[in-house]
Amino acid sequence: MPKFTLSLPIKTVTDFGEPIQITATLALPDVFAEDGFELLVCLHGGTYSRWYWDAQIDGCPDYSFVDHFVARGKAVLTLDALGMGESSRPSCEAFLTSSVAAQVHHDALAAVLDRLKSGDLGPAPVGRMRRITGIGHSMGGMLTIVQQAIFASFDQVAILGFTNIGLAMADDVRANLSAHVADPGYSLPDRITMRHYFHAPDVPEAVIAVDDAQASPTPNSYGRLAIVPGGVAKEAGTITAPVYLHFADIDVSPAPHAEPACYPGSRHVTLTTLPDGAHCHNFASTRVASWQMLDRWIDRIG
Repeated sequence: MPKFTLSLPIKTVTDFGEPIQITATLALPDVFAEDGFELLVCLHGGTYSRWYWDAQIDGCPDYSFVDHFVARGKAVLTLDALGMGESSRPSCEAFLTSSVAAQVHHDALAAVLDRLKSGDLGPAPVGRMRRITGIGHSMGGMLTIVQQAIFASFDQVAILGFTNIGLAMADDVRANLSAHVADPGYSLPDRITMRHYFHAPDVPEAVIAVDDAQASPTPNSYGRLAIVPGGVAKEAGTITAPVYLHFADIDVSPAPHAEPACYPGSRHVTLTTLPDGAHCHNFASTRVASWQMLDRWIDRIG
């Protein structure tokens, strides 16, 4: 499986007074199908990085979303969101809005597509790319919604564990999150208070420990928007492409069955639910079922 780690310089509409770059990883299948291939573009949630999609954990195999989909002939591009992971962390965090992030992530995707087309990233048959699916988990789902609303970057979008209704969390946890994101800058909320929401009881402690060690500070501007009920409802309502929604038993939405109504402009909305899992679907004991549901949707919609 060829994997390319990419540093993508981006010219932003907002002048941060410093260079901006997005770090990404492109994973390609060893063999491309004759009838073309799918490209999945994945954006992680708050406190995470692109590692969420490609978790390689010693002694705990099969936690990589990337490996699962590449083995099925799909190409996967994972991004570190602007301000997170190994991407630029602008000192002027207050300028880091969801629309600025949308522009940066859209341009990063365009740069990767140009490099694929030029052959710089191997012999991927770009002319036979069937579709581009934008996939966002949690806060990354919010950012994917805004990006699709502004730029229509994707042929279809999968929004995993992000609610347009309001957070289904205990008052003390919600208050803790609100306090962390109240001021400009970057913060790293206490993962201990989030453990029940992030992981079901059967997730191995070794997996949780590695996951916590990978935690990334998060722009508070993203966090404030993500916890506002209906914070990107207007943008969600403008999406016309097919939408896939996915929630676990323990997740952020108080009413998953009501979430599809938040996408009235979409020509096709699908809702699936994951049993025996929590908000971080990729670490659930039922994660393979989660990936299989998404994989079937991608193939069926086309």
